[in-house]
Amino acid sequence: MRLPSTAALRGALWITLIALIATGIALSVQYVQTIRLLDARAQAAVDDETAGLIERYQSEGPFAVAQSVSRAVGRPRVTDFIYLMTDASGQPVAGNLAKWPDEIDRTGYRTFETQVATTRGRVFERQVAARTVLLGNDYRLLVGSLSDDRRLLHDRYVSALAWSLTATGVIGLLFGFWYSRRGLAFLDAASTAGDRFRAGHLDERLPVTGRGDEYDRLAATLNHGFAEIERLVDSLRTATDALAHDLKTPLTRIRSRLELAALGGGHGDATSDMRSDLDALLRTIDDTLRLARAETTMASEFGPVDLAAIVIEAVELFEPVADDRGLDLTIETRPVTIRGVRSLLGQIVANLLDNAINYTPPGGSIRVTLGHDIDGFTLVVADTGPGIPADQCEHVVTRFVRLDTSRHSEGSGLGLSIAQVAARVHGASLTLTDNAPGLRATVHFPRT
Repeated sequence: MRLPSTAALRGALWITLIALIATGIALSVQYVQTIRLLDARAQAAVDDETAGLIERYQSEGPFAVAQSVSRAVGRPRVTDFIYLMTDASGQPVAGNLAKWPDEIDRTGYRTFETQVATTRGRVFERQVAARTVLLGNDYRLLVGSLSDDRRLLHDRYVSALAWSLTATGVIGLLFGFWYSRRGLAFLDAASTAGDRFRAGHLDERLPVTGRGDEYDRLAATLNHGFAEIERLVDSLRTATDALAHDLKTPLTRIRSRLELAALGGGHGDATSDMRSDLDALLRTIDDTLRLARAETTMASEFGPVDLAAIVIEAVELFEPVADDRGLDLTIETRPVTIRGVRSLLGQIVANLLDNAINYTPPGGSIRVTLGHDIDGFTLVVADTGPGIPADQCEHVVTRFVRLDTSRHSEGSGLGLSIAQVAARVHGASLTLTDNAPGLRATVHFPRT
């Protein structure tokens, strides 16, 4: 059996402490509000009864007040009100108190405890909330209300508080321990997955329960990071293999021509051929560096960029090339401003145009469109060339990948890869579809 960890116990104690404090505060607030309500009602009842006796004194005199008090205390039950009327010497005239309470030495409203006798001779220790007034210069009147509810409520409050804190403590410990263990279990799973991922299991992922809570969101974020690292590693592995293959061929040709030149083979164009091979190597290296720079772009480099101006400049740059090859290059743009890196956005447009011009036969057409859609902006470069088979559209954007039909042409196989990476850096997506005929390259920029 696995013992509870210190972190789980600490988390359970903190949750329990918070629950206990909240329970104590809630019950105390309720108790104070109830006490205030009972006191207000008791004082209102006492004030009403006192006002009635004062009014009778003013209209009928002290003897009428004494008669009213005597009738009130003579009822065959434990009376709700306490009365005592005394003369100037302090002798009781009427009421159910044997003497004037020592606690009351002035007029006003206050609470005290005393013994109250019923008509049957039974004596009770009661709590009284009373008001005292002067009736002229000869009499004092005390009118009180039994306020044992206040004491009873206090006892009930103490009992309820004790039971509530006990129950809250037990439930809080159980729930807190369960919740802490759940969080620690996720951390354990994340730590284990990280160790396995670091050990070479690049397909390792954290489980997602589907509850949509903070653990699922964190697991999805970590899984996205794992997937991105796996993609980069696979891309690096593929790029390394492809780069070695693409560099081996021109280097082998250069070596062969150098050997022939050393043997006096008489090939006058050997130098020109080697220059072409070296140019191809330099293009491959430059494209590789350009791809690396695109992938390491920081968010701090982003700023407002006029994408429409970039598209127009790129089209104007490639228009002479398209005219030389007999291609009809048209453009349709709308004002679009996004946050990004100008050089990378220019690379996207230039690579897509270069790809379309290279593979569109004479007499074909290329159309560049930039506009708005429902949730962002869309850049489309559509040509009437041979296109790409549907099952190869995802594969062709892989680094150093060129279809067999384009192996004879110049290029490093990185053009579409650079465009895809630059689009991904900007939160956009590059999609290749059939233009019927030709290729339709669509870059969708989400609205931010």
